Amino acid sequence: MVKEMFLTEKQLKILALRSEGLTQEEIAKKLGTSRENVTITEKRARENIEKARRTILAYERLNPILMTIEEGTDIFNIPRKIFREADKHGIKVLHNTTSLIGMLRRKASGKILGNKVNKTFKILILRSGKIEIE
Repeated sequence: MVKEMFLTEKQLKILALRSEGLTQEEIAKKLGTSRENVTITEKRARENIEKARRTILAYERLNPILMTIEEGTDIFNIPRKIFREADKHGIKVLHNTTSLIGMLRRKASGKILGNKVNKTFKILILRSGKIEIE
């Protein structure tokens, strides 16, 4: 399984021990190495995790589906439009209708008055199924 990841077995072990609350010095003693070696290995592990996170984010934003939500649209119709558009592209949306409406009210609050859109805005459907409101 380790061959299929960005982390080595040693990096995983050090991160696991750190998550248990061990210090780098304690880990070094436990693994029979120096604290400096633990520091370097942990730093590289965290860099690899961050690089993987950025890679996933870049993939998610690769050719997103862009929807324009026009002024006058009832917000209760927007989730259905999102699901329909996502289905056309084989994307499973990670949200249900209720959470989408809540997201709309939070993230597009200045563009919604009551239950109607009062200022046109954009919605991105990402390949991962996440939704972004611009």
